[in-house]
Amino acid sequence: MATQALKCERHGEATRLTCVECGKPICPKCAVRTDVGLKCEADAKGVELSKETLAMLRPSRTPLLLGVAGIGLLFALVLFLLLRGGGEETETPTAALPAVGTWSPVPDLVSIRGTTNAVVLKDGRALAIGGGVGQQAIAAVEIFDPAAGVWQPTAPMNEARRGHQAVVLGDGRVLVAGGIAEGELLASTEIYDPATARWTTMAPMSVARLGNTLTLLTNGNVLVTGGTSAETASGAGGGQTIRPDSTAEVFNVAANRWTKTSGGLSTPRFEHTATALDDGRVLIAGGQGPPVSGVASALVTTELYDPAVDSFRKSNDMADARFNHAALKLPDRTVMVVGGAGGTNGDTSLSTAEVFNPGDGSWTAAGALTGSRSGHVATVFPDGRVLVAGGESLTRGARRSLASAEIFTLEKREWRSAGNMNCPRSEPGAALLGDGSVLVVAGDFAAPGQQPDPKGCADRYRP
Repeated sequence: MATQALKCERHGEATRLTCVECGKPICPKCAVRTDVGLKCEADAKGVELSKETLAMLRPSRTPLLLGVAGIGLLFALVLFLLLRGGGEETETPTAALPAVGTWSPVPDLVSIRGTTNAVVLKDGRALAIGGGVGQQAIAAVEIFDPAAGVWQPTAPMNEARRGHQAVVLGDGRVLVAGGIAEGELLASTEIYDPATARWTTMAPMSVARLGNTLTLLTNGNVLVTGGTSAETASGAGGGQTIRPDSTAEVFNVAANRWTKTSGGLSTPRFEHTATALDDGRVLIAGGQGPPVSGVASALVTTELYDPAVDSFRKSNDMADARFNHAALKLPDRTVMVVGGAGGTNGDTSLSTAEVFNPGDGSWTAAGALTGSRSGHVATVFPDGRVLVAGGESLTRGARRSLASAEIFTLEKREWRSAGNMNCPRSEPGAALLGDGSVLVVAGDFAAPGQQPDPKGCADRYRP
């Protein structure tokens, strides 16, 4: 099942983008990014001057204010010195803690792409799978050899796709499912065999999906949940039409068969996370939910999938509603969710992190990031430290990609700077390599008022 592709009235191209003001179909050639989302050129021209611009045009009272402030500061300084006396030593300001670890560039991908998906093969190599250049999906696949530090092309997928999901199966092969190409959602799936470097088309999902999850279960099967589909109620999210879906299905790898779960998600979700727990259950957290007044809302709810009964049940809410966040299982069996987009209108990046305890279902704050971010990647090291990198700062819908990274220490429950990547990017891929380093691949560079610029760069972090 695929969505009805819209057609840009100006350029005649197939598109899924619509103007957030008038609702007309627009394509990347004529879309204008504003603080409230994507608009057509006609509506974008009608935007009034910002408060900052109007403030610049008013007569300045700066000289008067500076004079008053200066007198006040001088008086405060004299009073401070009189009260303090001259016999005490002045305190030395606390120096900022140095960044943890180092980043180094690695060769660019052979085939440039923006968003992509990266996984680590059982032989230690990393696989960068498909992705997109703007709205154009690509089928190109490349392998990174950590020892040689180079990329090599391998067989492309049978179908170009971006926004897809990938998971390494128990036998070392890689399953890819869903995504979008040429404005159409995909139900198709395929498997890559590293031994033969070939892709094999597998049975399609029952529902075409984008923004879904793909999780390997303890029995070797794969669970897919939610995403945006063709049949559900639509709402605006990030300048595009979102139709959160509540269906879920399980792929039997040996039988090459998808089967819908006996019960769907309790809430339709898009850009949520799904994390496998040690007891076999899967934690589903956040996402964008059904539209409220035409706008897709961030979700605070969570639920658990139990493969023993093949169904979902509600769990405790997070402290913050969030989507497009990161989630990972820590060595102590808890699950951390980090950052994401939220706020009243779901158009602001978050700096919060929370930890889920599977034993009692409770959520505990894990300290605030030094900066807010969404669309980032997160990796957990064997010692329990967590690295988050890249993503974007989202303010009232205006995006700005980040090069910064942070690292979390489980014992101290604090975040510290992990330095900066050489290439800022949103929605990259990431993989933990066998030597303990982290590879961050591709992504889009986004800035207010500009179309996303695909990046083929790659960076390697050593803690």
